[in-house]
This record gives sequence, C-alpha cells and structure tokens, in this order.
Amino acid sequence: MSKTKTMITSVAIAFFILFAGCSAFAGGSGPAEETTALTQTPEPTPEVSDTPTPVPTETESKSVATEEPETKTESATEEELSEAEKLEKFDENMQRLYRSDENRSAETDVFPENDSYHMTIQMRDTTNRTKTVDDRLNPLWKYYVIVDDYNDNDDSYSERDHTYIPDTVNITFVTENGGVFETTYIKYNWAYKYYTDEWSLRVFMGMYGSTTKEGPAYHENGR
Repeated sequence: MSKTKTMITSVAIAFFILFAGCSAFAGGSGPAEETTALTQTPEPTPEVSDTPTPVPTETESKSVATEEPETKTESATEEELSEAEKLEKFDENMQRLYRSDENRSAETDVFPENDSYHMTIQMRDTTNRTKTVDDRLNPLWKYYVIVDDYNDNDDSYSERDHTYIPDTVNITFVTENGGVFETTYIKYNWAYKYYTDEWSLRVFMGMYGSTTKEGPAYHENGR
C-alpha cells in the first residue's frame, strides 16, 4: 500500500486543496462317447450300440441389475451476501481502523438502499488549524486503505471486492460540543481512479475538498 504511505506523507498538499463456482452362461456336459460292438458273421454287419448322447443344456444365469437411485451431491456454496451484509463487513473494517488509531473514533450508519455510508466524526480541536486539517483528511485516508485492500487481490481480504464498498461515504464533522462543523463526502469512483493512477493525489484530494460545506458551528468557532 505504497500509495497510502504516499498520501500520508502528502498531508501538506491538503492544506492547499481541502479548501479550494451381462448375462453369464454355465456350459453343460460334452458329447457322449460312442461304443461299437462287432459280431463276426458270414456277412459281418457291424452292430452299433449307441449310448444316448445327452443334449447339452444351457443354464442361463441372468444377472439382475439393481439400479441404485442416483445421488446428487450438491456442493454447498456460500450464498451471496446481501447489500446490507456487505456494507456491515465494510463497517467492521472501518471500525477496526479507528480502534487502532489512538484518540480517534467515529459513529457510523449503513444505508444499503442507496449504497451509502455515514460517519460522524468528532474533531479534536477546532481551534487548531493543523489538527483540523488532519481530522478532515483522516476519513479519506481510511476509506482509501479499504479500497486498496479490496482491490489488490492479496491475502488480506481475498473474499471481498469493490461490491463491499459503499459508493458514497457521507461525513459530518462535529465540534467538541457536538455542533456541526462541516459536512463532506467521498465517492468510490474517485478513490478507484487514484488507485489505478488515472488521477493524481492532488486531483483526488481536490475533489474531496470541493465537497466541503460549512456547518453552523464552523462560524461559531470564528473560522
């Protein structure tokens, strides 16, 4: 995930962009022997004593074919997951990334009916410009890491593909007091274009930054 490293090291760019599947047979006996008795007479007439020759009998042994019912073994294939189940898998992955990131958390909701995902992220310090920019970019990096993992065909998530990734991730940034600071969103198509090198990092981040809208708490913090 070299691109992820590239993005992380490119945070500085953000400051300028964010906002602008058969029959068998048994044989009988053989032919009988023939016995001949001879009597000498003036006119020798051979007398033939015949021993009846048994007629060979054939015993036909018919094998009865017993047909066993054909058993069909259907391979048990895993049923295709529903859209909601796929997005739940995505959410598990996203939450795992946040748990591994100290001092960050996100409340999430999945919306399979329109292939979207919502994140509510509390900012750490809206009075600190560096932290504010970093907090805004963080969900973009995490989303891209998942896009990379689900598309690179390695062993990390070999059973998953792009159909597990929501098309749109809507993000609401809130202040320490829960006020809406900013709203923004990320599109899968943008992350994929950067993944395939069709877009540069600058273009990817610029598209993300262009979706930002200020919330009421933004002005309350004097921004």
